[in-house]
Amino acid sequence: MMSDQPKKLSEISMVTANFGDAMVFADILQDWFQFLGGKPGEVVVVDGGSDMETHAVYWRLFQEGLIDKLQVIHSNNEDNSAGKESCHIMEYTSGAIASKPYLLLFKADTLPYKKGHDTWLDEAISYLERDDVFAFSGSYNIPSKHHEAWPGLYFSHKCSLNFALMKRSTFMTSVHELADAYILSGFKGQNPCDSTNQGRFLIEIAWETYMQRHNMYTLTKIEDPSWTVFHTNTHDQRLKKTREKYLARRDINRYMNAGYSDAEPVPNRWLYYGESPLARLSKQLQTLQVAFGRSPAGPYWRQLKRWFRDFLTHKE
Repeated sequence: MMSDQPKKLSEISMVTANFGDAMVFADILQDWFQFLGGKPGEVVVVDGGSDMETHAVYWRLFQEGLIDKLQVIHSNNEDNSAGKESCHIMEYTSGAIASKPYLLLFKADTLPYKKGHDTWLDEAISYLERDDVFAFSGSYNIPSKHHEAWPGLYFSHKCSLNFALMKRSTFMTSVHELADAYILSGFKGQNPCDSTNQGRFLIEIAWETYMQRHNMYTLTKIEDPSWTVFHTNTHDQRLKKTREKYLARRDINRYMNAGYSDAEPVPNRWLYYGESPLARLSKQLQTLQVAFGRSPAGPYWRQLKRWFRDFLTHKE
């Protein structure tokens, strides 16, 4: 009788750089195990300075054998001195300390689901042998299709830490090609992405730069109700509620295949499953504010705000 587990499961390091979400992290870890067809050969968690409650969850999972490698640092450690802007250090470390030939990178706020599709993992790994395939992934929150592949799949020019399957050698080569000197400096030198104010996105920029240079793409699976991977951009209690709704398959259709769309990839139209209308409105207002600030009227608006602030100060 054939095993339900994919043949290649033991060759995968499932890795993440995580912060918080203590109340749901263990459940989401199990969701990813179910998605893969079982616990992979190795699970690596690198923490970014979470609280003690989250550390306790990690330690319990480590003791139960559900996490194999665990790196936890204090919030005031120099590698975490810039908060979110330092997350690329943990993201690099999670892949660097993995030991299996393939990496499955995931984030705790990204929810997988499958019913059936029992051979997807073996098939995805076989695609990684193609010269034009950099990684295998699921859906994206913004249009990112580059060209058609074959039925059920398309090629993307994007690759996301939210969910990506790739060779570990590809991970290391691509990141070092862009940032070798910075990495070898212990992340104390010049981040090559700082010049564009994108330092925290070093890993994904390295991947996309590598794909452009080497004429490669991310092979992406088209979603249907029996296969979805949703980046929620929610955390803690909201993530817990979003996960319950997601597993019940409620209101999922309009979030499927945003990456497969031919629409203009406008950032404020990103679709996050579970995001509140108020959060979406706030994001749109922030986008408009930034755009206005960069427009020719921006300097005059800032000058008017300063004048009004000074007026109120003198009035007091």
